[in-house]
Parts: sequence; structure tokens; C-alpha cells
Amino acid sequence: MKNKLNILTLVCDQCNQKFTRTAWRNKVSKKWSNCKKTFCSSECNNKYKAASFIEKPCKNCGKQVKRALAATKRSKTKNIFCNTSCAASYNNTLKRKSRRSKVEIMLFEMLEKEFPNLKFIPNDKKLLDGLEIDIAIPSINLGIEWNGVVHFKPIYGQAKLDRVQELDAKKQVIAQQKGINLIVIPDLVSTVTKVKQAFTSVSKIIRQLTN
Repeated sequence: MKNKLNILTLVCDQCNQKFTRTAWRNKVSKKWSNCKKTFCSSECNNKYKAASFIEKPCKNCGKQVKRALAATKRSKTKNIFCNTSCAASYNNTLKRKSRRSKVEIMLFEMLEKEFPNLKFIPNDKKLLDGLEIDIAIPSINLGIEWNGVVHFKPIYGQAKLDRVQELDAKKQVIAQQKGINLIVIPDLVSTVTKVKQAFTSVSKIIRQLTN
């Protein structure tokens, strides 16, 4: 409240205690601190600032990172990164995962459930020296490629199709050189029946390799 002496009765946002301050000083304090909060003392101000930061592991590399709590709350994902490089790396991984088709994801989940002792890696780039495999099972040197219609028809133009098929051929060569079993599942229909058929065939091969 404001009286004739231009004195304000305020409540500290840190300790919740009432205190008085001139309107002029209060205005200057907020301007220089660039903060909408009100504090009765520098001690309370410092306590509030200390509590306004949190430490969380970087979502990409796991390194502990200190960030302002307000900035974290503004983030829709609530993720924290130690630098822009880690943020870019993590977001690129998400983009690669988002490109997975529903039938590919369905096959992946069915295989994980059927073989809980094996590690299945989506969008792996290690097994074939940097070339991406839809599903990799490193422990048995097995890769699975779910090749949809873009691998057979110029949906995005002939140049794109040529590039896709060139990479497909290169994967086969590297797989043979490294002694890796590469299963290619051609898919022009993307139906549940197709997934179930693929699951049966792939499961049979996995059992042969693990026995």
C-alpha cells in the first residue's frame, strides 16, 4: 500500500516478511536487477537466485549442467544440453528415429519381445561403417533393412531413387566384406500381414544364429 510519504509496504518474495521501501528505490531496484521479484535484502536476493538454478545431466552426453530454472520451465521438452553441439546431436537422433515407418517399428518391438536377451539397435551406423541399418543386432552380426517403396520407385524423383539404390548396393558389399548377415525386407504394401510374415522369417534366422 502507498501513503503520503511515498513509502511502500512490500512482501519479500524469498522470506515472505513485510518491509518498507520508498517507491523510487523500489523502481530503481527492479530496473537494475531486471527482475520482477521483490526482496527485503541482498541476502534474500542471493538466496532466491541460488534456488533459481538447477543441475541436471545433459540429455545427450550425461555431463552435469547448471541452468536457470526459468529457462528450463520454458522448454517444452524440459531437456538440458551442455552446448549447442550436444543439442544438435540429440535432435538429429530424434529426426532419424521419427523417419522410422510404423511397420518397421512394429517389427522392432515384436523382435525385442521375442528375444529379450538380445540387444536390438534402431538406425545403427556402426555395423556397416557409417551406413545406417534399420535394425542391428551386433552380438550375432545381423542387420535388418526394411526397404519400402522409395527403394524401388521414383517417389521423390529418379535422382533420389538412384542414390537410395546406390547406398543399398554399397551396404551389401560392406556386409559381405565384414561377414555380416544382412536381411533385406522389400515392402510395397506396408500391412500388418507383411510385418508378421517378416517377423516369422527373421525370427527363424535369429534362432539359427543363436543356437
